[in-house]
Amino acid sequence: MERIKNTNPEQLNDGKIYWKKIGGGSLRLFGKIIKSGETFRAGKDAIPKAFRDVVIPLEDIPETNVPEQILDITKSAYKLQKRGKSELWWDVVDSEGKTINEKAMKREIAEKLISDLSK
Repeated sequence: MERIKNTNPEQLNDGKIYWKKIGGGSLRLFGKIIKSGETFRAGKDAIPKAFRDVVIPLEDIPETNVPEQILDITKSAYKLQKRGKSELWWDVVDSEGKTINEKAMKREIAEKLISDLSK
């Protein structure tokens, strides 16, 4: 939080914007107490998300130029596998061969599990 008297354009382009405290009580930021109705300057990352309901931005929040992360989303292929030599009990196995279920289950229940996991 900075209180400035002179509005030097170099100081205003530091990524900080004006905020106003609207909630009751007081907020402690940067070792200072901010009371209700008070305005202050701070960066977007300086305000914790838990306190965003008691402070509002008075200016547009600047967008940071963070490159988008591309997520490689692949659906896992699940299949049925018999448990032992039994014809009654089945396991659900993913594409890496890891068993999904802990206890053996009947075929109908295992097929329902596969359909639910595929959604």
